[in-house]
Amino acid sequence: MSNTRFVIRVPGRTDIGCNTADEVIDALNDLKDAKGATVDDTETGMRDLTREAIEELANDERE
Repeated sequence: MSNTRFVIRVPGRTDIGCNTADEVIDALNDLKDAKGATVDDTETGMRDLTREAIEELANDERE
């Protein structure tokens, strides 16, 4: 999983690796009932990204 850019951490579950912000958004939509999910960006080292920040990254990726 070290080659994935984003890591979604959900308490009590296996971490989910995603390569694009769009993948993160899709995964979060599937996990909407999960409590305490956090997203880290391994490329920048940012932790606990908000959904808004992820959507911004997704928009940047699409450009």
